[in-house]
Amino acid sequence: MFKNFSPSLFFSMAAVTIVVVAPFIMIFHPIFQMDSFQYNNSAATFIPNPINLRLVLVACFFAIVMLWILAYRRNIKVYLIGLLLFILSVGIGYLSTQNYLLISQEQLERHHLFEEQQYRWEDFDEVVYEYVVGSNKGDITFTTKTGDQFVIKEKELHSTGRSLIYQFSRANEVTYIEREKR
Repeated sequence: MFKNFSPSLFFSMAAVTIVVVAPFIMIFHPIFQMDSFQYNNSAATFIPNPINLRLVLVACFFAIVMLWILAYRRNIKVYLIGLLLFILSVGIGYLSTQNYLLISQEQLERHHLFEEQQYRWEDFDEVVYEYVVGSNKGDITFTTKTGDQFVIKEKELHSTGRSLIYQFSRANEVTYIEREKR
């Protein structure tokens, strides 16, 4: 029954396997990211960015396209395109592990795609939480003593992170302001 090896069947079955496994990868990716990141659980809170799930989906899509192209035809040009798609898939998969927010007693560290921000609590001058009336969600704007500003959007933060930001800003004597969004 399986006497002759079929590369087309192999590549197409690998693509179908990724289609089946991709939802599980997306479900367990935040857990994997939190468990593989080295930090002290009692002193810091690690919050993965929601964009990571979309990046995992794009990485799986590139892998599926690569395997379907290889199942359809195999020549030097297709192998080079497949190699490029594989590198893109691995690169985007790696990038999906590099987006997070780390809130600790000493500092606030935010990695978002290719942007990295790391500030100690003493560097902040003001923290402003702007919310919508009737909702418990809002954006948090950080202003440093040098005048730099950055915003953490409501979708990047949950209530525990917001509470920790409030506690750490009060503990480090940083002005914390709550106000309605305009």
